[in-house]
Amino acid sequence: MKLTLRPLEPEDLEQLYEIENSMDEWEYSSTNVPLSHYLLRDYIATQKCDLTVDRQVRLVICDETDRETVIGLADLTDYNPVHRRAEAGIIIAKAFRRKGYATESMRLLVDFATKTRLLDQVFAYVSEDNMASRRLFEESGFSHTCTIKNWFNMGEKAVNSCFFQLFLKKV
Repeated sequence: MKLTLRPLEPEDLEQLYEIENSMDEWEYSSTNVPLSHYLLRDYIATQKCDLTVDRQVRLVICDETDRETVIGLADLTDYNPVHRRAEAGIIIAKAFRRKGYATESMRLLVDFATKTRLLDQVFAYVSEDNMASRRLFEESGFSHTCTIKNWFNMGEKAVNSCFFQLFLKKV
């Protein structure tokens, strides 16, 4: 299956709702409350899909020949135009995991980030115990540049974060 990235469409509401409200994923994100259909519908309707305007871009990962099936989401968030960087994130819907889609999706997201010509680097904070994500970023060419102590609160415990960076231009 050849993947592609496309903007969110109103028809993606149910899949977006399911992915965003999966409490199993919350420990790896900054989400701490469920998001309503209303909020997500409004988000889809008002986003410009322009990194410079929205300071983020959320793209749907789909099969190039079946653009309606949502395989996952690819994000560039926390865009900083002064320092020319953004945080990269990938989430694959549960039904499509462990099939290599995350690796291909990250390649597409990095390609997108490079082609915007707005970014010098993309980065990610990954929980030290999230081995699948750590492997994804390492295999995608990101460097683990430091470990931040007690960065994530996971219920009763604090977990370190691995900070990953990928430089898109020669520095």
